[in-house]
Amino acid sequence: MPSLNITPATPSSRQPRGAVKIYYLDDYGNSVGEIVPGWTSWEVDNNAYRSADTFRVKFSAALLPATRDINWLSNQANIGVEIFANESPLDPNNYVPLQADSLIFGSVDDIAYDPVLGALELTGRDLTAKLIDTKTSEHFKEKTSSQIAAVLAKRHGLGIGNIVATTKTAGYYYAHDHSSTTQEQSEWELLTYLANLEDFDVYVKGRDLYFQPRVASSGDYIIDWKAPDASHGYAISNVVDLRFTRALHIAKGVVVEVHSWNSKSKAGFSETWPRNAKAIKPGQAEARSQVYRYTFPGLDRDKAQQRAQSIYKQIVAHEMRLTGYLPADSILDCSRMIVVQGTGSSFDQAYYPESVMRSMSMSEGYRMNIRAKNTGPVLENPQ
Repeated sequence: MPSLNITPATPSSRQPRGAVKIYYLDDYGNSVGEIVPGWTSWEVDNNAYRSADTFRVKFSAALLPATRDINWLSNQANIGVEIFANESPLDPNNYVPLQADSLIFGSVDDIAYDPVLGALELTGRDLTAKLIDTKTSEHFKEKTSSQIAAVLAKRHGLGIGNIVATTKTAGYYYAHDHSSTTQEQSEWELLTYLANLEDFDVYVKGRDLYFQPRVASSGDYIIDWKAPDASHGYAISNVVDLRFTRALHIAKGVVVEVHSWNSKSKAGFSETWPRNAKAIKPGQAEARSQVYRYTFPGLDRDKAQQRAQSIYKQIVAHEMRLTGYLPADSILDCSRMIVVQGTGSSFDQAYYPESVMRSMSMSEGYRMNIRAKNTGPVLENPQ
């Protein structure tokens, strides 16, 4: 099926609504969720860093209900938050939050109160935080990656329906990847390590852990720019603000050298990516390319070459950067490519989102701030 090009919803179709639901433990230890009015603004930051998504909610203390006032909130040890929003509800005058998109479900890390302004703020992370904050010295050498993911998910009450079965045990990877495991690491570090080996995605969404093969984007998110011309003296675009940068120190060229020691041959060696790159030579005043040198013990030449190529891709991905904001929608996430067209420059290309932060307030409405990056066309496919 061909990839779809998707353009954000037009402003004329928007009547955004949002709601905040707070979870707490009742007298019997059961989790109870309740829609709480009185919020004045909130923001949800979804990122592509394999770290927890975050949220921030601000309430007016004077608008909180008497049963959930500042005294009650300040005495809670465990509070969960779920934020709902959509840009075009079926009936804006009779809004039903649970029919909207759930942007995040997580736990509160901090409560801040400003009695002068009468403002209360809750900040926290999604349920990835449970795995990040839990250390383990287990290596599960006899279990497969998917079995390990299921074990860790169950420990924290996360759903396992989106964990795809794998076949090789962790012990196999430890032996063949020449990895030295630490005595203690976070459960999330273990899962991301295994996901890299399996070429899987790993993330938490809502109340479920996802551990599955990387899925290609179902369509590109189009940012269209039309410069002023004879028919209109102003730019036309589906974004409010749009800015680009290009890192010239990367654009000049990057070379990654990986040094290692092979115990079988008892000799050191180096592998380089790109293979035909030309680094600085004696007598040169300036390197033709910027050289990044790394040392990893215990690799063979194939593994060293793969490691050099992987590091190269990570470095050059920061060459072209995009920031901007636009009316929020439920379409864009960090798994969908952003494609810019119409600027008439080298910035017309595809970008990988780093962060999609949605926010809603009485003053700014429902908006979406985006950060994205990618390699320029010259460095994307080196020889």
